[in-house]
Amino acid sequence: MKNKIFYLQILILIISSQNLWCQSDVKLSNFFLTPITYNPAYAGSYEGLSLTSLYSSQWVGFDGAPKTIIVNGHGTFKNPKIGFGVEIMHDEIGATSDTKVLGNYAYQVQLYRSWNLALGIKAGVSWFKIDYNKLRILNPEELNDFDGGMLSTNAEIGAGLYLHNENFYIGISAPNYLTIDMYNTTLGKKSPNFYMSTGYKFNLQNDFFFQPSALVRVVKGAPVNALLAGTIDWQEKIYGSVNIDLKSSVGLFAGFRFKENYLLGYSYDSSITKFLNGNTGIHSVFINFRLADFGRRKRFGCYSFL
Repeated sequence: MKNKIFYLQILILIISSQNLWCQSDVKLSNFFLTPITYNPAYAGSYEGLSLTSLYSSQWVGFDGAPKTIIVNGHGTFKNPKIGFGVEIMHDEIGATSDTKVLGNYAYQVQLYRSWNLALGIKAGVSWFKIDYNKLRILNPEELNDFDGGMLSTNAEIGAGLYLHNENFYIGISAPNYLTIDMYNTTLGKKSPNFYMSTGYKFNLQNDFFFQPSALVRVVKGAPVNALLAGTIDWQEKIYGSVNIDLKSSVGLFAGFRFKENYLLGYSYDSSITKFLNGNTGIHSVFINFRLADFGRRKRFGCYSFL
């Protein structure tokens, strides 16, 4: 295991000597649990107030593996056409960490009959940090510049569209349009991530609903990535889903709503590549709390468990 973290650290040092483009947005296989993370137009989609917290520990058993904490809330206030949301995200991998505080604003326009278009803006600040004390350097005396750490503070701004009716949705977004020089251009550049999401909700028998959904990510310098999920729920009380990252993992999610307002869920993902032998999977815990009828807006048809 020590050899694994050593090679990971060597990779970081190699990257630090070049000016590279890299992908940096948080990528969750269970993306359907926090749609506002990827598209600000989702703010206010529930007719009340929705508060969510998610903790994900990836590649358990691998030193320096990613850990992600997300806390967000969104709802409508006074005007049912306007939604607001707030997010706090913290992501760690190896000696690096990325913390964001973001606000979301969305405005919904009725187009034709049951069709609506939501327009969203996301803005805030992020702190990208590397802690050199967490690196295991073979000959530290040869790297005098690697002392303490480095912190980069950056502004972020993004936007998104969300077209939907009772059962269907499609969204296009870029959570952050800005290209950011990480670590004062020492490590590389933080390239914008572009997303397209879509899904359809089928009304089955006996109060069962089934919703297949997809999230596609496009970012400069990386292959197109597609995440797929199929979620089933019964009376908005019991939820289950299967999700797959076509390039890396497959997973399951189970959730149970109790006392009407609380939803507790857990998901597990397993690698589908040779990396399976180096970790024991991805574990995520999800908690949601909602208050209905806060903004007097009819909720979006999909993602009803939020």
